[in-house]
Amino acid sequence: MNKMVINHLDKLFITNDAATIVNELEVQHPAAKILVLAGKAQQEEIGDGANLTISFSGELLHGAEELIRMGLHPSEIISGYTKAIAKVC
Repeated sequence: MNKMVINHLDKLFITNDAATIVNELEVQHPAAKILVLAGKAQQEEIGDGANLTISFSGELLHGAEELIRMGLHPSEIISGYTKAIAKVC
């Protein structure tokens, strides 16, 4: 699905490319900035997959938010994600 993006110079883009969209964002939130950097790094290193990188990272953050609301400490969540990475690798 194509998205319409208007950047800070009022230039209009119509694209479904996550890398193009991310490059035009002016993000303030620290966690969102990390997602933007991850998408850019993926695009620069591999040339593709920025959408997957951003979507997957966003889902991990969403899952972490739910775990925090359940009472888990962020260090416990990080430990769990680290164990999951080790298991997958």
